[in-house]
Amino acid sequence: MITTVLKHQPTKFAVYARLVARRHASAVAASSVAAPIAAATSATTTTSTFELCDPNPELVDARLAPSNFVPSLAVVYRDFCTEEEAQSLVSDVQVCLKRRRYEMGHWDSVIVNYKETELHDEESIISSDISKNLLDRVRYQLQERHLSHKDFTWLPCHVIDLHKDGELNAHVDSVRFSGDIVAGLSLLSPSIMRLVPDDDGDVKHGLVERKKHEAAVGVNWVDLYLPPRSLYVLADAGRYHYSHQLLPSGSVFCSNEEEGPITVQRDHRISVIFRDAKD
Repeated sequence: MITTVLKHQPTKFAVYARLVARRHASAVAASSVAAPIAAATSATTTTSTFELCDPNPELVDARLAPSNFVPSLAVVYRDFCTEEEAQSLVSDVQVCLKRRRYEMGHWDSVIVNYKETELHDEESIISSDISKNLLDRVRYQLQERHLSHKDFTWLPCHVIDLHKDGELNAHVDSVRFSGDIVAGLSLLSPSIMRLVPDDDGDVKHGLVERKKHEAAVGVNWVDLYLPPRSLYVLADAGRYHYSHQLLPSGSVFCSNEEEGPITVQRDHRISVIFRDAKD
């Protein structure tokens, strides 16, 4: 049972446990109306929610990484969710996004041709149980594999809809409010994320400053291949001391020798971002 698994978690997850328990209780109540269907759904959900995934190192090209880079700083989980789960979550978030227009520029020029929203009231915004269980599963994966060493609370999920012709330029996510990780569930389109060392831990805003930064860093970088339905995690120094950006369509990811180079045609992309709150 879901409540049995969660009650052994430390007290920092008490609120999260109650949230999942309520969903499970609703599913049990529904079984009195449609027992066979509800029972099958509950069993599938319980198994998938608590099954931890291992990262796929072949999706990280660290051949030109700085000497102090370690694999735990940036990982990618391939096929973290199913097609059904991805379609469900896209449908749910597009209910909010469809009322917004694409913005041609952010105040700091980091992102161009995009929509965004935050899931402040996730319970009411995300209507599908499939989507809700997926978000729970992402949080469980992150708490167990990347945040088990600390007490923390979650910030609301941040959803970014990037147009086919949109740009996400080099930046370090604000360190004023968010904590040790930045993680993203990639939906609809493949892309390549490039990490570049940033010794100051905060790339200066503005196009001129960013271009100077990119010219100064030399050849040290790490590329992450983000196929649809993958989950990436930037942790610790990978979150604070590397800028990240999406490379333009047509960029090449150099995979292992067996697969060879992958030319990535980037299209309309939606990402759901997860962050822990700053201590």
